[in-house]
Amino acid sequence: MFHQSMKFTSSYKRLLNMAAFWSMLLLSVIFASSPVLAAKNKDSIIILVSKKFGPYLQCEMGVKDFVKRRWKRPFEMATIYLSEHSDLETKEKISQLSPTLAICIGTRAAYFLDGLKPHFPWVATFLLDKSIESLKSRPLLAVSMDVPIEVRIQTLCRIKKHVHAAVLGYKVPVSPIKPIETGKCRDRDAYMIVSPFFSSIKTALQKVLELSVNSFFITADPRIFNSQEVVSYTLLWGLRNKIAVCGLSSGYVKNGALYSLEADVVALGSQAAGLALGYVNGKVKGETIIQHPDKLLLSINLKTAKRLGIEIPRSVMDEAFWVIE
Repeated sequence: MFHQSMKFTSSYKRLLNMAAFWSMLLLSVIFASSPVLAAKNKDSIIILVSKKFGPYLQCEMGVKDFVKRRWKRPFEMATIYLSEHSDLETKEKISQLSPTLAICIGTRAAYFLDGLKPHFPWVATFLLDKSIESLKSRPLLAVSMDVPIEVRIQTLCRIKKHVHAAVLGYKVPVSPIKPIETGKCRDRDAYMIVSPFFSSIKTALQKVLELSVNSFFITADPRIFNSQEVVSYTLLWGLRNKIAVCGLSSGYVKNGALYSLEADVVALGSQAAGLALGYVNGKVKGETIIQHPDKLLLSINLKTAKRLGIEIPRSVMDEAFWVIE
């Protein structure tokens, strides 16, 4: 009886071992034939880039650098350039990669993925606030390249006193004067006023002159500043009327704007990747999260400053990335 019990136990163990062997063999076949299952424990990150060109590539570099340095979980990363593929090819590539996360660089990339209504989270960057407002996906995660007017006017208050500034608003009435009494504008006699724009930049800027301002902010509103001619006219108008025009980038400064603040494009990519990491780790929560650039580049035109009778403080000069002399 004892001998039979031992024999039964031994047979039972052999059966268990064989079952385990076949289970492992079957799983190995399944994983080998299915890249999706094999990579299930990895974050599959795609970077969707509008153009394979200059600043888009710099932003992509910022994304990749952040992920390689800071992404603690296993991951695989692939880049798709929209300018090199048809829409159908891009859809097929995304489907094959089965991403768990995407980062879109540029307006076209963001609009494309938004239209697909993906089931995975994604972050849009290197686009303007106006473009972000058009996106329908939820959650909406984005890092805008726009520098808020409040940040731009703080820099102007560091450059000069008595900042009486105007900005154009599309088809809005003239706003009441809004004093700026925070940060660097405290005790600087600073205020902002919104002047209307309807159809003509010449008419709109003439009305700005009637407000007795000494500073003017160009904005990223494409309904107003919709051509190089409009921008050039505005910059020349500022020089002729001794009004400090504040541009959007170093290009504006080279053409006569007093100064500009713009996003550091590489840092913008890193910031977008940081937002993505915070979201997938549960540290960043919300249905709509829109950030603005953390790192800014300052450009100054000393020729324009001299023409306007403005002396740029040394502390501001030391922070300038570009100086036009």
